[in-house]
Amino acid sequence: MNLILRLFTFPDLLFSLILFFKFINLNKHCTPLSDRNMAVKEIDGSKLEGGGQVIRLSVALSCLLEQPIQIIKIRAGRSNPGLKPQHIAGIYLVKEMCKGVTRGDQQNSCVLSFEPQSLSMGNFNLNVDSRTAASISLMIQSVLPVAIFSNCSSTITMKGGTDVRFAPPMDYVINVLFPLYHKLFGISCDIHINKRGFYPRGGGDVKFTVNPLNYNGYLKPIEMIDSGSSFESTIRGIIFITEKDTAPVVGQPRLRGSHSKFPPTPSFEFAYDIGVLIKKKLRQFSYNDVKIEINVEKSNVFHGSVVLVAESEKCFIGSSIIYDERKSLTDIVMNVCDKFLMDLMAKSCVDENTMDNLIIFMALANGKSKVKCREITLHTKTAIHIAEQLTNAKFQIKQTEDRLNEIVCEGIGFKRHII
Repeated sequence: MNLILRLFTFPDLLFSLILFFKFINLNKHCTPLSDRNMAVKEIDGSKLEGGGQVIRLSVALSCLLEQPIQIIKIRAGRSNPGLKPQHIAGIYLVKEMCKGVTRGDQQNSCVLSFEPQSLSMGNFNLNVDSRTAASISLMIQSVLPVAIFSNCSSTITMKGGTDVRFAPPMDYVINVLFPLYHKLFGISCDIHINKRGFYPRGGGDVKFTVNPLNYNGYLKPIEMIDSGSSFESTIRGIIFITEKDTAPVVGQPRLRGSHSKFPPTPSFEFAYDIGVLIKKKLRQFSYNDVKIEINVEKSNVFHGSVVLVAESEKCFIGSSIIYDERKSLTDIVMNVCDKFLMDLMAKSCVDENTMDNLIIFMALANGKSKVKCREITLHTKTAIHIAEQLTNAKFQIKQTEDRLNEIVCEGIGFKRHII
């Protein structure tokens, strides 16, 4: 007994007690949300667009608001329902940011439970590999709203598809979404493409860096209801194309035929012709000063994308297409130019794809936001539905005198909480 007393002196006992009470206090802060009497909100994953957007926005808002959710009927209306690799990759990233607990985050699962803890503060050095051509741009849709409310810069490495169908190509994210987020909300982020990835193998490798908000931890409300000055001096085209290492096949149709399929001639020449036809098309509508940038990358498959960007003082219009050897020059140019011109001629302030990406930020912003757009897509309606279901944000859609749509949102003024 005397030996034990000699081993544990008063300072030792005091130090042990301090550690014990710190441990108890830490456990209080780590109590699962299910034990904090927070009701789980159920979200029907088959409503409206009924696809991955429901998952991406729901998980991001769940993490930020510390609101446990259960998503049911995930992609129920699709021919291949349930979670796919890109959804699971996005869920994993957000889960790591808030040390969440998940159930059902497996491929083809039609029910997902997501139970967040408090948003972790610090530098997120995360890596995710979808092992498929899962869209990296759609993973960013889940991660970005969460990362901006950290108190440090975040670095996230993502592997998958950079330019795949049914998702914005990476050049659209870099040249349309990110500049607009910075201009409107003060969001500062950057992407470095180490390698492009395409369907079906993927293999793309992207380093994504996000800085925290500087505006007192709040998102600023936005107003984009006046098309303002002319777009003409700021129209740009970004053409990306791969060049296969295989030798040309003799007897294929020549490049200069605008209706021909992609011939095995140098890729730069093909991309150059796309640029020529885009300029010709836009000149028909008096847009005479269009700058074209061409980027060629070696690959064992043929893929490409075209992004058009028009920026004025108060508006930002983008359009994009992803193409392969099945697309003719005419198809590529018509597809990328038609919606672009419709938005410009209608004096819309954003394009339809940008609009649905803005909804979550409008819901979180500190005050009333207003944005005027030409078309309210099903994706935009879905984003509004999820935002209203998980936050107290209120949206209104008004038709303007010039037959455009004005989306008005009273944001909740979400603020970063430093722990």
